[in-house]
Amino acid sequence: MTSRLYPTTRRLFRQVFVCMRKLGLLSVLSPLSFMVLALYICGLILLDKRQTATRVAEWLPGRAHDALNRLLTQQGISTRSLFTQVIEWAKRLGSGYLVVDEVILAKPYGKKCAWIGYLYSTSEKRYVKGMCAVVLLFCVDTWRIPIAFRLWRPKAHCAPDQYRKRTELAWEMLLEVAQTGLSIQYVAFDNLYTAGWLTKAVSHLGWTWVGMVESKAHICYHHRLWQAGQLAATLKLKWRSAFDLRACSLIAYLPKYGTLQLVVTRNRFGNFQVLATNDLGSDLSLIITRKRHRWSIETLFRDAKQFCGFTACQCIVDGAQVLHIAFVLLTFLVLQMLRRDPKETLGSFKDRLQREAMTGQSSAPSLLKGKMSQSVLSTA
Repeated sequence: MTSRLYPTTRRLFRQVFVCMRKLGLLSVLSPLSFMVLALYICGLILLDKRQTATRVAEWLPGRAHDALNRLLTQQGISTRSLFTQVIEWAKRLGSGYLVVDEVILAKPYGKKCAWIGYLYSTSEKRYVKGMCAVVLLFCVDTWRIPIAFRLWRPKAHCAPDQYRKRTELAWEMLLEVAQTGLSIQYVAFDNLYTAGWLTKAVSHLGWTWVGMVESKAHICYHHRLWQAGQLAATLKLKWRSAFDLRACSLIAYLPKYGTLQLVVTRNRFGNFQVLATNDLGSDLSLIITRKRHRWSIETLFRDAKQFCGFTACQCIVDGAQVLHIAFVLLTFLVLQMLRRDPKETLGSFKDRLQREAMTGQSSAPSLLKGKMSQSVLSTA
């Protein structure tokens, strides 16, 4: 297959091949599927938009576009087995933290896929037609490693007894990760996933969690029942220059959660936030830092959309959409493995890979000096 590629793209294909072998994907894929998947990941890296099977086959003619379509629709690849190998590889990196969140993948022209519905997008501040993917991210040092995901099916597109909430999908992934033995320091949630039953279940696993409670959540403090927003407005907050906000810490009882340590913050725009954790011995700065670490999953969504073709799949088959998202998350991980410097952004690194594929790593000619003569212009 490598001999059929253009000479300038063979080096990238070999690099992706080596990274996939390090992840252990060859043990769960057939040799042919492994090679075609490496070709698919190379296509997601080289192309900036419209990463369809036809365009990937034009840029990387190692296999026809039909083989790439069969990879998505007929191979029967298990995404859980792929990410099980990723988790085994992540264990070697040491202890880290988990982040759970969802992303809306806009599909304005999708009609026949059962995953598509009208969802509220926080980035666009309106309802859009698309899919919702719940992603579990494992972070250690500078690594952002997606280790599981689930697609949420709208209630109108599934049987009543098969419908599951997004929090239920998140708990399913967390329980699977707990059974793998991955070393977890804490779990960071957004306000949607800081549900009472989910946080209690995470506490029963022996994990520390950090989240944000809603403004209407009930809090028992100083022998009085408050709403979180009302309590935050009555507290005296101290300026924290390290975080550029006002904050204070307290321990209180919440009927739906139990006894928690709360951190009430107010930013320079006057907005209140009530952070919560089950680690009663942690200090204020640690809670705020852990909650801010949740932003790493937002950068994952941004980079996957801009550089890995998160919304590029146009297939109407349900399984193809699931496999494409899995391959996009693997591409995101492969890009991190290929970087020479961890501080290099994925955008600049992908740009360098594209230049190497276009130029064959040949150096640029020297710049012309002075004005061009008429003879040079006529031969140009």
